[in-house]
Parts: sequence; structure tokens; C-alpha cells
Amino acid sequence: MDRRAAARRERRSPSRRLRARRLASVALAAAALLGATAAGAEQPAAPPGGAAGAGSSARGAGKAGALRPVAAAPPLATAPPLAAAPPAGGPQRPSPARHLAWDPRWPRFRVGEYVATGVLAATAFATLAIPPAEGRWTGVSGFDRSARDVMRIGSDRNREFARDASDLLLALTTNHLAVDALLVAWWGHGRGSVAWQLAMIDIETLALNAAMNGVVAGFASRERPYRAQCGGPEELQDRDCRGSKRYRSFYSGHSSTAFTAAGLTCSHHARLPLYGGGAADALACGASLATAAAVATLRVVSDQHFATDALTGAALGTLTGFGVPWLLHYRDGAPEADAPRREGVSIRFVPAPLGGYLVGRF
Repeated sequence: MDRRAAARRERRSPSRRLRARRLASVALAAAALLGATAAGAEQPAAPPGGAAGAGSSARGAGKAGALRPVAAAPPLATAPPLAAAPPAGGPQRPSPARHLAWDPRWPRFRVGEYVATGVLAATAFATLAIPPAEGRWTGVSGFDRSARDVMRIGSDRNREFARDASDLLLALTTNHLAVDALLVAWWGHGRGSVAWQLAMIDIETLALNAAMNGVVAGFASRERPYRAQCGGPEELQDRDCRGSKRYRSFYSGHSSTAFTAAGLTCSHHARLPLYGGGAADALACGASLATAAAVATLRVVSDQHFATDALTGAALGTLTGFGVPWLLHYRDGAPEADAPRREGVSIRFVPAPLGGYLVGRF
């Protein structure tokens, strides 16, 4: 019995060893397969050699266990790489044109301004009725005399041409304001509300300039430089010698109006992209200032004003054209009524028919 049991144990032991070998080979093949799959997931761009190595390991395990070779699993699919950002110095898409809109921080034209504009316009027309005062201001300073000798054109015909040229350039500067408000802002940009604000600011500022000039010129009654040519019967005199125009030399209305219009143009284009912003709007401002300077020069060249008349008009017109829009509309921040009260000193200018007032808070 012992011999038979020993014989049976000897016959069973090879089969057990064979099964153990087969289980070991299957375990090695499974381990190789899992390792290849993990490697494919971590390194999707690995060269084919890695997969081949995994496959050879599987084949080696298959030989050990007399199994068929197991193919390596393909790498997991990965998302395509994102497109690289364009270089900083490369071509870029141009930014769109700036949007034309009224800044909500700028006060719109108020009821008080409508009333003030009407009063100023009526005052400007009323000053035309101020009677001239002959002999009130006939003196000429050395500066005015020297400037007239240098700049005055000798030919009567050329002086008339220069005078007409100053009238034409003045019309261009003032009409430019209407073009910006009506043609550019309203029709071009489709912003009727912005166009209305621009037009009313222009009318208000020009009315203030006209009222100040009419009052000063009417009461100063300075005789114009060409007074020496106004002798003889009045019916034989030149049209410039007739009426009160002869005694309205100080200060130059052409110069002040031209620089007022130039200041308005620069104020609008500096804050609103009427021409798209940038160089185009800056060019509009520069051209307006150059035209205003030409108007003031032509008034002296044509012997219509002394040099001090033109310089004073240019200074006051510039102050009016830049100051009124800034004080009443273009200052940054909320309107004064809505802004929080601040401690300290504040000074502001309030326009009036005869000039203006400085109002301060301490």
C-alpha cells in the first residue's frame, strides 16, 4: 500500500509542478501587460520601441509558460496640443475704432445754460447799438507803431485781399464746428445726443465771446489804424470809415472768434474720437490753431487792427474756447451737486455778460 501511494504521489507531482509553472507564466504576462498599458498612458508620444519592449517581455513570458505572445495595448488617445500663441512682435489684428459716446461724468447742457446762452446772444446784438466815442482812444504805442510799419501791406488792393482772406478763414474755423457736430457726430457716428451737446456748447461759448468783445470794443472806442485815410466828405470815404466800425479796433473780434473756435475744436477732439482718435483728431486741433493764428496776422497785415488788438483777442479767445467747455462740461468726475463735499480750497470761474466771476470756497 505504501508503494502504491508513493507511486501515485510521484505521478501527481509533475502535473502539479506544470500547473504551478503555467500560473507563474500567466502572472508574469499579466504584469507585463499592465506595465505596458501604464507606460502608454503616462507617455503617449513614446517611440514604438517601448511597445516592442513590452511585447518582447510578454513573448518571453509566453515562452517560459508555453503560451502565445500577448500584444501590448495601444497608448491612450490624447487631446491635440493647443496652438502656440503668436509672437509678441508678430502681426496683430488692429484694434477697433474708439466708440463715440458722451461720458456720463460730464454734465450735459443744463437749463441755466440755455438761459445764459440766450442772454449772451442778446447782449452781443445789443452792443452793436453802442454809439462811437470819437477821440476816446487815439493814442498809438511804440510797439503798435513799429509792428504796423513792419507788417502793414502798402498796396490798397492787397490789403483788401488780406482782409477778405481773414473773413474767409474765420468762416472756415466757425463752420468746422458745425461740421463736427452735425456731419461727423450726428450723421457719421449716428450720435444725435452727442451732436446736440457739441452744438450747444459751441453756441454758448461763441455767444460769450461775442458779448465780451462787443462790450469792450463799444466802450473802448479805439480808432482803427487806417484812420488817416478817412478824411474828406463821408460819402467819398471808404466803407470801413463809415459808421461805428471805425472806432471798434480794441480788441480784434476776428482774432478772438477764431481762437475761440480753435479752442472749442481742440477741446472736443481731445475728449471725443470724432475722427477715430489719435493723429487725425490731433491734426484737427493743430489746423484750427494755425488757421486762427493766420486770421489774427491778416488783421494786422490788412491794417484793420493794431498788433495789441490782435494779441489781446487771441489771448481772450483762447481762454474762452478752452475754459468754458472745461469748466462747465469736460471736467473729470461727477457734477459738483452730486460729488461729495471735500475739505480744502476750491476756485471756479462763472461766466457773465460783462466777463465773469471767480467763486472760491475756503
